[in-house]
Amino acid sequence: MKVNSDFVKASTLRLPHYSKIDITVVGLGGTGSWLASSVVRIARSLQELGKPTSITFVDPDIVEALNVSRQCFCDTEIGSNKAFTLALRYSLAWGMNIRAIASPFNHRMVDIRMDTLSIVLGCVDNAATRREISEVLTDQWSFDGLHKVWYIDCGNSRSSGQVLIGSLNSREPGGYKFAPIGCTRLPSPTIQHPELLLPLPEELTDNNLSCEQLAAVNTQNLDVNQYVASIATSYLLKLTTGNLKQFATYFDTEAGSCRSVYITQKNVLKALS
Repeated sequence: MKVNSDFVKASTLRLPHYSKIDITVVGLGGTGSWLASSVVRIARSLQELGKPTSITFVDPDIVEALNVSRQCFCDTEIGSNKAFTLALRYSLAWGMNIRAIASPFNHRMVDIRMDTLSIVLGCVDNAATRREISEVLTDQWSFDGLHKVWYIDCGNSRSSGQVLIGSLNSREPGGYKFAPIGCTRLPSPTIQHPELLLPLPEELTDNNLSCEQLAAVNTQNLDVNQYVASIATSYLLKLTTGNLKQFATYFDTEAGSCRSVYITQKNVLKALS
């Protein structure tokens, strides 16, 4: 098997010292509901290693009957808020204290502190919330050029999708020079793919789409959300254990393909364009 030369040359992401970790999952629907259990398992493992980790689930929506076959919910949970349902389920199962917020995400929900590594996992399908998540990066400060706030974005269509990670809302190449210790910052998901901030037709209030057309637009393969969640789990684990060497991963379940973009100076500068 041929080894990707970019992987061999890739830098490992370098983070500043931190004593605590705060993980926020925004959107507990198609992808977020599958990702939630992995987030809790990783958080528990980190705590057992002596790194205090807090978890917050954010979603204003309730579980509907049509969610049961596609998302990680069951019939008895229909009518309950998604964030509270999963927070209760996994806090009981794993003995973790999980905060649930049943309202739309606001970037001020993330409490940025000097001693804390803050990670926001975006599992949403609308431009407005992605823009709000991206604002979290604007509020952060850096310590010796090292960033403590990171945004992992999960997105997908019917059978394909991507997972992206970044820390800086800037297109200036000078902001991404690799330090002697390696890479310390990456362009945010919305800088890598500005189209994530463009409303889809079904998001517009005057879209004039019929119910049948909306259903066709939102039809997804049953395996695609779990695929995204699995990749995002890998990103979260590597980020928190100091072993992350890629900043974008693209996949297609029908083609059976998966491709990552590794952390090299060339790839980072290319992502800006």
